[in-house]
Amino acid sequence: MDLNSTGPQDLSITSARSVNHGNFSEELSAEQNPQQESVTIAGDAQNNEMRGAPTNGNNSAPELVNREWKEITADFFGCVKELNLGELIHDNMFGLFDAMSAIEMMDPKMDAGMCCNKETTPLNFQTAVESGQMKLANLEPRECIGIIDAIYSCIVSWLEGHSMAQTVLTCLYLHHPNQIEDKLIKAFSWAVHKMVNLIRNFILRAGVYEEEDFQPSTYGFDLCMELTETKACSMLKSAEEDWIRKIKEAEGEREKEEINALVSRLKFTRLLLQCLVALYPTKQNSSWNVSSSNASMVTNISPTKTEMIDIVKTLNGALELTQVMEKSIEYGTQPDPNSDTPNPMGFSMMVNQRLLPPTFPRYTKIKDRSVCILYLAEFIQRLKHACKIVHCTNYHSALNFFMDFSKKYVPCLLSRRILQALYLPSHDMVFGTKKLTEVLKESAKAFIAPPVLLPDNPLFNNPAACNCVDSFFAYNEHTFCVLFEICGYNRARQRDKLGIMLSNFANLQDEAERVDAYLHSLSMKNENPRQHLACFGTWVLYHCLRAMSFFLLSGLELELYSVHEYLYIFWYLYQFLFGWIVSALTRADTFLVEQDYVPDPKGAKGNQKKPKVKKRKGKTDAKENIFYQAMQHMCGGYYKALGGFIGEERIPEPLPMFDNEKVRFEHRFAPFATLSTPPPMAYADFKLMKSYMLKSPAEELYSSAAKHFHDARVLLESYPNPDEEWHEIVKVAKMNFVMMNLLASGLNRQSKAPPEFDFSCHRYFPIIKHKK
Repeated sequence: MDLNSTGPQDLSITSARSVNHGNFSEELSAEQNPQQESVTIAGDAQNNEMRGAPTNGNNSAPELVNREWKEITADFFGCVKELNLGELIHDNMFGLFDAMSAIEMMDPKMDAGMCCNKETTPLNFQTAVESGQMKLANLEPRECIGIIDAIYSCIVSWLEGHSMAQTVLTCLYLHHPNQIEDKLIKAFSWAVHKMVNLIRNFILRAGVYEEEDFQPSTYGFDLCMELTETKACSMLKSAEEDWIRKIKEAEGEREKEEINALVSRLKFTRLLLQCLVALYPTKQNSSWNVSSSNASMVTNISPTKTEMIDIVKTLNGALELTQVMEKSIEYGTQPDPNSDTPNPMGFSMMVNQRLLPPTFPRYTKIKDRSVCILYLAEFIQRLKHACKIVHCTNYHSALNFFMDFSKKYVPCLLSRRILQALYLPSHDMVFGTKKLTEVLKESAKAFIAPPVLLPDNPLFNNPAACNCVDSFFAYNEHTFCVLFEICGYNRARQRDKLGIMLSNFANLQDEAERVDAYLHSLSMKNENPRQHLACFGTWVLYHCLRAMSFFLLSGLELELYSVHEYLYIFWYLYQFLFGWIVSALTRADTFLVEQDYVPDPKGAKGNQKKPKVKKRKGKTDAKENIFYQAMQHMCGGYYKALGGFIGEERIPEPLPMFDNEKVRFEHRFAPFATLSTPPPMAYADFKLMKSYMLKSPAEELYSSAAKHFHDARVLLESYPNPDEEWHEIVKVAKMNFVMMNLLASGLNRQSKAPPEFDFSCHRYFPIIKHKK
């Protein structure tokens, strides 16, 4: 029974359910109007069990009990009107679990196969050809355009998480491309097979996807493994040249435009396939491991910088063709608006129905053609940006590139996988040419310059020290590699994986402390000793703190926190995490400065002149130091502002009987409990600092918050050539600075309306708005 047309919400009615007031049942009569279905309830006078009377001695049939049915339709819908949207009636025998698992009668989406089985006999390749519903030869340009656009729509739908059997493989031309006589469609079908196989290999190669993001199953289709990508590209080129010659023979402007539109699609497919082939890592013999076995001599190599330039040029050519494709969509055959089929000819949505698992069918709606071409254009832009990874020569810049790429291109699974394949074509080889452990050593050297990594230090050639350092990086390179893998997941999965990975940093910190202590003991034995305390420890701590801060900030982006939880989230970021990050950067900077001057042990003792310290060049992490100081001030501003709102009782608090703040606090920071540095903050510490802060008047807290936002803006504006994210944070800081000053001056002091936190400008830092 469908009550949506008369009631404010969906209701689930179960027949013959015993409750305190009687037995519910439903009476569906064909004589009644469907819009006037009646709900009846058995009268109290006949409120006995739904069964016949006891049998008599001669074993005759049980006598049916005559019941009096009472019409309750009007009363029922009257009661429904009193419920708000989303409310459910709770009964002692019908709770939330029963409501979630109840089947709403007459609801099509709950009927397995009811929405999908619209074709009495699904078409396959043979039946479609025999019945004349699919042509294998002499296809017109408009028919070819319609088929190509529909296939690209299916590919985009597949990339967004749908099954290949319900998207790409619904095209019957892709089932037997060798039987197609039309040269163009045959070449395009082969090319689609190779393109789909490349995409699938890219994603499987990285291995960082979830079921909701991608379904790799090919359902037994071989995807033309006997044909090479080079052969597919040459077939496309040949078909493209044939149709270019036909332009001269075309009669009428309309026909020429159709052929031009068709040629642009063939060229786009060829260029895109060439780029995917060029971006895919190739196997080559390695020169650094010649003495090992043959299996280890072969490694995967990413494209070089010179090859990347050619790839970007090809991508630019494909990007220009998407504009032509978008303007010429109307030249192809269009899908029937009353059908789910993406094109009138060559597709069958039910052809692979028996290949699907025996579950409720997942409804698949193929993407619209205009949306599909826009997706392809944006995908090419993402590939162009991913090609810039070749310029990231050290680990730190590469990790920043991955994090920015993940934030900027969240929905695209394929581009994130291609980026990972470019940087780490092999698990432990950067670009396939340099060991990851060497890149990590260079990163630590650039960050804090541990003496053991400096060529002029005696430890550099000490076998025991070298063995200790090599073992440390070899044993822990997996943790740093996982950070790249995490950037390949969607944002929600990134947070889950990051929370699990923080336990690895606890072991990594212990290892770094032991290595530093051992190297320091070796250094003290040298003629000109240098301290080696907390060098690797500071470097590991910095990366650990960044992971912790991202874990908390991603909760804001994913809207996981309630407003009343913002206080301790921003408190933790302001008082501890960002402060520790700034401290780690400052310590690294100080240590680097100290390494610039080392007294010469062979210098004359009588020379009392103080050597001049060389003036250091601008540090590469000066931008980061400014950025994290600004982040600390932003979080401090929110912390003080929320304190003012709480002091004025403008933040709604949950009822004590339904909430326990200590449990919430410990749950939010549970992944930090395994770390020894920084030590996890207890709930008692937060309560103490919160009570101390709330002793100040709200106006004073608002003024302090305004100062924090002002300091953040000044810091961000002081750095030349800031990026887009900096501009967004500056905008938020300016608006919050104005609002805090207004509140400090007494704006609507008597109002108890809660503030509004608008995250439209930045994913982490909201604009605080005052509700009138």
